[in-house]
Amino acid sequence: TTKSNKKMDKKISQSFLKDYNEYKGKNLCGIQLKAKHFDNVQFPSSEAMDLGNFFEYMATGSLPRNGIVPEPKLSYAGTKRETISTPFKRALESAELFKKIQKQYDLKINDIGLKLSSEYKNGILDIWGEMNGRPCIVDLKYSGLIDDKWSETGWDVESLHYKERLIVQAVQYKMLVKENYNLEYKDFDFYFMVFSSKEVNNVKLIRVNIDEDAFNVHQAHIESVYKQINAMDIEKDFIPYPSLKRCSKCPLYDSCDFKSDIPLIEDVYYG
Repeated sequence: TTKSNKKMDKKISQSFLKDYNEYKGKNLCGIQLKAKHFDNVQFPSSEAMDLGNFFEYMATGSLPRNGIVPEPKLSYAGTKRETISTPFKRALESAELFKKIQKQYDLKINDIGLKLSSEYKNGILDIWGEMNGRPCIVDLKYSGLIDDKWSETGWDVESLHYKERLIVQAVQYKMLVKENYNLEYKDFDFYFMVFSSKEVNNVKLIRVNIDEDAFNVHQAHIESVYKQINAMDIEKDFIPYPSLKRCSKCPLYDSCDFKSDIPLIEDVYYG
């Protein structure tokens, strides 16, 4: 039996959904999407990801998806002996601040890295616990865009409700908790706890309040994507979207048959 003839059951995570939406908008190459989400290719992490993983590990003991304990980067700058580099020092201080905030808000952690699944979707909760006696999900973020209004991954609170790429996580995780624990939406909360990677004492604790209609819209979207993905021939149906910029940074570059090392002609029609 070929892989394409097997019955698939690819559940939809919020990270897959983000990448799939990018792919449908031709902003992510289908070859990369397949490698990342179906072939389990480990993509190199950026410094921002390394900092985030280190912060979360020091704050809660949560390991990154690869299971490897994050280590701080070392620096010799201005000294003859190695010290933790400044960005990782800030991450360490932020992790200490998390523990202080945890105590002040009486945040009891029941689970870290809790994997939840339902008929069409799945997800991994950073923290499932209670804050001031109320059940809650807390998702930790370590970001250089904590006050950014314009970026789609910026955490300015006034513009946050427009940023589906960020808010979708709250919607999906609240649905997963409801489906797994038979709780009503009104009986538990979702928080983003966002720490700045540039300034230790800049932290946002954001409670996301979601309208009932948003859950219905999300469920319909998830079911649609689930059906599309599970009807596909994964080996053949993803479309490559090569570009000089994307391909030059892609870890699949050496082995990819579709890569481009020159700019491709793009047509614009007028009149």
